[in-house]
Amino acid sequence: MRIVLKIGGSLVFPEKIDVELVKNVSKQIISLSKNHEFLIVVGGGKIAREYIGALKSIGKDDTFLDYIGMEVAKLNASLFMGALGENAPVEISNDFKHALTTLNLGKIPLLGGTHPGHTTDAVSSMLSEFVGADLFLRFTNVDGVYDKDPRKYQDAKKLSKITHEKLLEIVEGTKAEAGVNTVIDPLAAKILKRSNIKTIVCGKEELSNIKSVIEGKHKGTEIF
Repeated sequence: MRIVLKIGGSLVFPEKIDVELVKNVSKQIISLSKNHEFLIVVGGGKIAREYIGALKSIGKDDTFLDYIGMEVAKLNASLFMGALGENAPVEISNDFKHALTTLNLGKIPLLGGTHPGHTTDAVSSMLSEFVGADLFLRFTNVDGVYDKDPRKYQDAKKLSKITHEKLLEIVEGTKAEAGVNTVIDPLAAKILKRSNIKTIVCGKEELSNIKSVIEGKHKGTEIF
């Protein structure tokens, strides 16, 4: 199975770099790569939003802010380059063709941002489409998709299984701006819908057993 794995930057760098998480995830991926092909995209997370917020207050435009977010995401991705050892590529991929070439060379591609205006969710979704992924795994600091923002509404309900159409309906009001923080952005949802790629959204705790998530044993949300 060909799998695109998206790891939210805030999982990798909540307050400081979570080295144990990086090591544990990399160890699992190396083991699972005996039976599956993985491509990994890492987000910029909280630290990217800190830089973006500071530069925005200085007066920089959104395209400039996007470039900064991309660089932070690549830095986060480089942590896995270190932990994957001989399975790692020699450089972070800046585009999908490079990522696919890296995969065909027997290495595990790593990506951060690739283009201004595209979140790493959108990057992950487009990458999934480009490489013909069988599964898109999205690990975030929210443990699934809710009918409304659980950080704002106490009565928000987690949805165990939804269609791509329903996902798009839930997220379509999200603003398109640098540093946006949502379970998945509208552009990503549109790409996943048009490609009909099976998607699973899970929380941080389930990163400890990626194999179970792939097998459908998880508490997150499946999107089909």
